Amino acid sequence: MKSFIATLIATAAVAAIGIAPAAAQTNKDAHKTAMDKAKADYRVAKDKCDAMSGHAEDVCEDEAKLARAKAELDATTKFDNTGNNVRKARDNVIDAEYELADEKCDSLKGDAEDKCEAQAKSTRDAARDANKAK
Repeated sequence: MKSFIATLIATAAVAAIGIAPAAAQTNKDAHKTAMDKAKADYRVAKDKCDAMSGHAEDVCEDEAKLARAKAELDATTKFDNTGNNVRKARDNVIDAEYELADEKCDSLKGDAEDKCEAQAKSTRDAARDANKAK
């Protein structure tokens, strides 16, 4: 009876070891698929922006970049959830949010534009500091 239990435990251990690489490969494939979808969605959004001109086109492109960065963060969080990778993905979102805010500030003039840009930089810096602390 003891040998049967020992065999059963050994079989379960070997099965568990064999399953781990398969699960890792599945996550890697799912991550790649999600990242590819983010890139494809970005291209579609950017193509729509190309029909615009001037400041509206610039804002549209920055919105598309932000959407891509958020989709990539979501994919990384779900499928490649290591501290450094998630931190980098968050940094990309922070930078994209800043670029969009800065671009929107360009529609303002004078002191209002300066205040808007200062607020955007302050928000970005605070978000970066918070991300480093995680």
